[in-house]
Amino acid sequence: MIKPKTTIIITHKFNDTRVAILENGRLVEFYIEREGIENNVGKIFKGKVENIVKGLRGAFVNIGLRKNGFLPLAEIPEEIFGIDLEEEEEKIKRPKKEELPINIGDQIFCQVVKEQIGEKGARLTSFIHLPGKYVVFFPTISRIGVSQRIANKKERNRLKEIAKKLKKPNRGLIIRTAAENMPEEVIVRDYHYLEGKWEEIEREFQKSRAPRLLYREPKLALKIVRDLYTLDTEAIYIDDRNLYYEICNYIKNYTPELFNKDKIIFYEDKEPIFKKFKIDEELEKALAREIPLKSGGFITIDQTEALVTIDVNTGSFASEEDPETLILQTNLEAAAEIARQIRLRDLSGLIIIDFIDMREQKNRERVYQELKLCLANDRAKADFGKLSRFGLVEMTREKTRPSLFFTLCEECPACKGRGRILDRYEVCLKIESYLINKTEKIKGKKILLLVSPYLYEFLTNEWNERLNQLIKKIGVHLELKMNPKFKYDEYKFLEEI
Repeated sequence: MIKPKTTIIITHKFNDTRVAILENGRLVEFYIEREGIENNVGKIFKGKVENIVKGLRGAFVNIGLRKNGFLPLAEIPEEIFGIDLEEEEEKIKRPKKEELPINIGDQIFCQVVKEQIGEKGARLTSFIHLPGKYVVFFPTISRIGVSQRIANKKERNRLKEIAKKLKKPNRGLIIRTAAENMPEEVIVRDYHYLEGKWEEIEREFQKSRAPRLLYREPKLALKIVRDLYTLDTEAIYIDDRNLYYEICNYIKNYTPELFNKDKIIFYEDKEPIFKKFKIDEELEKALAREIPLKSGGFITIDQTEALVTIDVNTGSFASEEDPETLILQTNLEAAAEIARQIRLRDLSGLIIIDFIDMREQKNRERVYQELKLCLANDRAKADFGKLSRFGLVEMTREKTRPSLFFTLCEECPACKGRGRILDRYEVCLKIESYLINKTEKIKGKKILLLVSPYLYEFLTNEWNERLNQLIKKIGVHLELKMNPKFKYDEYKFLEEI
């Protein structure tokens, strides 16, 4: 597979940092860091065990956040059970244990792997990991590994030998994708830096009381540079001068072998950087339910708490070509766009994709493989079910943060997140019902009815005659006024004006 050309766009305004990742000129990932909104994923804490729930096979740990974090039994290292593993696989098969090796009141290392969302506290692990540029350092488990994205067997063997040399008892490491074809000395340097960082964390753990923050990830812009900037990166554009110098110094000091002043560009045009690269336009499309395809078809994406459903439709196009061929072309185009939207929208959990049904098994398989291929560059872990004969694909994708929709949007104050608001006719029926029910109390009185602009337009047009008939029948003096601050379906009665 040919690696896409990656460009990193960073904008920083009023303590708000936004990062866009382009592949071959198209937006595929978006990140945001706002002042006052903490990102806890990756933070390492000294936590205090507050409660152990055997039914949930885990413990609730106080790490100093609004809600206690949840630490599952499966996320406690085997070394605590007295087991030493020397694994080289990406995933370790952990033995099932009936009893937690911790007690209420214990103070333990824990790291946030999933952000607290709503009323759910953060998800924690005691499999601590410290990511560097070329190495991920594991101070609590004994393992080595090489990124599965490195396919060349000879290179994998070289990197594995480096990992074996670096490994120490009860500690481990994984060689990251960025280490491919890099000199041994830069990999060793990265490992020793992380090892030193862990020793600092251990010292802080010993002298502090829980709950205590021991380590946090670098700010967003630096984290993106650490994780995504390589020799193959086309360019980094930064529109803030101070941040530009900070990134330059970070690369010079931390990974000097990657510093190239021609690739790190201070953007100073008058046109906003996100407008220049059409990022705002793409973000707006990424919040829409429907995405058009060049073939004339379209995709619809619906998010619920339980799952994400993605539907592919042919649209209305006419052609003399074989329908199966047209459907295949539409599905292949849709597979590529769905992969991009999954990454861009950061869709996660259970995802069900309904491709247009095809007669030929070979065509169904081709679409399925295209979807997997287009998600090959996705950094989030994904598992795929088989493509059914009805064109359905079930997949799951790792969730570490809220989706783009929940990051950039807020709950509608009118519909409370239902996605719909009560019909104006139904709201006016409620107003009518109120007047009828209060007839005895309000008869002969002056009543003020404040309504939203949305309702005012309806009450003074379609409902006007009916409302006048009602107030005449009841014998009440009703004054109707519009309050521009009211929400769509909001109204309020004020008696005795």
